[in-house]
Order: sequence, then C-alpha cells, then structure tokens
Amino acid sequence: MKSILFDVDGVFLSEERCFDVSAITVEELLTSEGIFLGCGTYIDFENDLNDKKIQEIRERVFQHDKILNQLKSLGLNSHWDMLFIVFSIHLIDLAKQLDQSHRCEFLNSSTFNEKTLFEMNKHLLHKEIDYEKPLEVIDSFRNGKDAIYEDLESYAKDQLEIDDTELFKLKSNLWQLAKDTYQEWYLGKDLFNKVEEGTALLDFKKGFIYEEVILKPQEEIQLLLQHLKEAGYHLAIATGRPRTETIIPFESLGLKSYFDDEHIVTASEVLDAESDYPEYQPLGKPNPFSYIATLNGNDRNRYKEYATHQENIVNKDEVYIVGDSLADLLSAKKIGATFIGTLTGLKGDKAQPELEEYGADYIVEDVTKIRNILL
Repeated sequence: MKSILFDVDGVFLSEERCFDVSAITVEELLTSEGIFLGCGTYIDFENDLNDKKIQEIRERVFQHDKILNQLKSLGLNSHWDMLFIVFSIHLIDLAKQLDQSHRCEFLNSSTFNEKTLFEMNKHLLHKEIDYEKPLEVIDSFRNGKDAIYEDLESYAKDQLEIDDTELFKLKSNLWQLAKDTYQEWYLGKDLFNKVEEGTALLDFKKGFIYEEVILKPQEEIQLLLQHLKEAGYHLAIATGRPRTETIIPFESLGLKSYFDDEHIVTASEVLDAESDYPEYQPLGKPNPFSYIATLNGNDRNRYKEYATHQENIVNKDEVYIVGDSLADLLSAKKIGATFIGTLTGLKGDKAQPELEEYGADYIVEDVTKIRNILL
C-alpha cells in the first residue's frame, strides 16, 4: 500500500498563531517583572495583549520574521527550539555584565529553576534588550539541529568565559522553562495543568489553541483526504506539535477521523523516544524519526529501531512526504521518500527556490493540489 505522510503546520494549519505564541513567550521571559528577567519595556501581559500588541511583539522579537526564516533555513522546525535559541542568545548577552561568580551561580544547569531569572534581575545594571542580536549570532550557526545547539553552547562559552554550558543544551532546565511557558500560553491554564500534569505559573492565560486557522476550506481538505483513502493510500501524520495540540484542532475541524491514532506521531512521542534513548537525540525533524514512526506505527518498543535504521529504507514510489519546510524535505531524502513541498508555510512562495535547491520532487501551491500528482 502506498503511504502519504503529512506534516501539519504549513500544510493543513497555519503556523501564524504558533509563531505569535513563540514571540510572546520570548518577550515574557525577557520583560516580565516579578517572575522572569524584567528587562526592556514593561508589558501588561494580562490586560494589554490584543492582536495589535501581539503583532508588535512578534515584529520586535523575530525582527519581522527574519530570525524565524534564518532558523527554518538552518533546518530547525520546532517552535520550542526556535524560541529557546532566541531567548538563550538574549540571556547570554545580558549575562555578560555579571561578574564571574554570578555568571556561574545563575547559569548553573543543576540549580537553575523558574526563580533564577528573577534573582538574576537584581544583579543587572543595564536592562536594555538588543533585539537584533540573534540575527547576528544565528548568521554564524551551522545547518542542522545538532550543530545549532553545539554552536549555541560554543557562543555561550566564548561570550561568558564559562566552562559549564549545560544550561544551553536541548532538554536543560532552561529549555524546559521556555517550553512550559510556551505551553501555558498555547494551551491555557486549565489544559496546561491537565496535559502537562503540572501547575501553571500564571493563571490568566486562556489558551491560543482555540484560535487555530485552517489553510484551505475545511470541506476541500476533507474531500481530498476522503479521495486519497478511497484510492487506497495509507494516511499518516508526523508533526512537531505536541499530541494535544494536534488532536484537538484535528477533531474540531473534522480531520481526525482520516488518521488512525497509531499513525499520528507528534513532538510528544519524540520526547518519549529521546527520554528512552538519550544517546540518539535530537530526534525531532530534520531527523526522520517521526516520519518513520508514523509510517510503521507508533510502537514504543520499536523506537530504537526507528532512531537507528533510517537511511534509504522506503521505496520512493510508495512513500510520499508532504511538508512545507526544509526539515521535512531533509527527512524525506534521508529515508528515500518522494517529497512534495507546499508553499503555505512561513515563507510562502519564497520557499520555492530553497526547496528546489535542495531537490524537492514536487512543489505545489497548497495541499489540495497534491491530487494532481497522486490521484
């Protein structure tokens, strides 16, 4: 049976709200007084966060999306990773004014917690934020998730003259704080407490998950999926979203019924795999783990196989990957699948030259146009 493995963001759903939440998260970590760093200009996140303010924050934090495009072009696909890299660069820049003993104290990976940024604030004399700094720093980073994290640690070591740079690793306490802060905003307090099995730091966040935007009319996508299934295709999902943020929108939009649970693999399953086999992380895209897992079935007993057996493992005429980013394309090339790129992601039509340069098999205006290739 032929299989079609779909990404979600930039294919079915708009990433715009996810990028908005990423920007809000970075800004909150940087500016929130009494809880985080308290630098820059004060923002009343509880009462003043309307669409106009959100747009201003995003334009400032991501420099009119130039930083997002930089990271996408380097093959980084996860919102958690993107916002962590950006915030970390700002944190390193601000920490340079601390004396050596305070650098070691506040940036200690083993003792860092949700109160550390607030404590660090008391020792910062200059609290201006250089929002252009990440553009400059990321410009020197190498391609690929592994390399990006390695370069971030090297940057921290060079700028701060410290040996312990564990705080800037994937899954560090700082990474977890950034990820949880994003999750609070995206899920809202109630859903966060239920899904993450923790307690939200702030109780006023209502959740952006209920504001998802579908990229094409719901009926058009439903008809496409129905026709693909009738034509005998096996349909599956591999996304950088966590499971809850995938299932809830798909159910509300009437898309979930076209995909079996064991063939929906998300960031939640990637985290499980990285927990089981830390020696193989990172397993998020452009690592093809999620595509291999969704193709074969989300069997945790086979995660090691999915993480280690990846090169040219499928027949190009039998497995298709539909995605909007370089990370999806690189995943397809590694396993030997046919790649169909959509131009409905962050870069829009501007993604075409990059996808062509890296050897996309097909490029379509939007996901509904894959019927011209597959049906």
